[in-house]
Amino acid sequence: MLKKLFIIILVVLIKSSIFGQTHLPGDSIHRDTHYMIIDNKVKSKFWGNAWHIPVGYSIGISHDFEIGFGRSYKRNFCGGAGCMFQTNSWGLGYGISSKAGVLAQGGRIYYGYNFFYFPPFTAGIRGDYIFDFTNKVHYLKPSLGFSFIVGELFYSYGLKLSNGIRVHPSHAFTLRINLFYKLKKWEEHYPNRC
Repeated sequence: MLKKLFIIILVVLIKSSIFGQTHLPGDSIHRDTHYMIIDNKVKSKFWGNAWHIPVGYSIGISHDFEIGFGRSYKRNFCGGAGCMFQTNSWGLGYGISSKAGVLAQGGRIYYGYNFFYFPPFTAGIRGDYIFDFTNKVHYLKPSLGFSFIVGELFYSYGLKLSNGIRVHPSHAFTLRINLFYKLKKWEEHYPNRC
């Protein structure tokens, strides 16, 4: 009895429009149906669609200047509620840190995610692994803050992973400019209608 009742309820739910849109015979696109259109689709999200060159300056107890080179996956979505621009970037970098006149050179590997939503809401995160060539010290540097895609204002904390002299700032504010080549080639997502 219970099994028959379950089958009847299942058939009614499948045939009714309570949980979805009904399909009318001969109507290929119903009035409230929409789908996403993607222009400039990238072949690989890892390889992305642009070269990325970040140039940054960190201010804390010590100072750090950095420059990097990598790839970026840029995309945007525009719909009825506004537009969102997003980037995923990764690469290699070089930096010079200075503390009380002592200089240290370092190499870095970075990954970052940024988004800018219009009407304005913006955020970004970034993670760096840094190796200080001068003092043989390893660091992890997570960062969080405001991103305007081509510019960032982040707070970062440098986690020292090995023994040695700390020249890289532990707490810092970073101002970074992001240069993209080709800036115009964004992957665009938009609905066929709003």
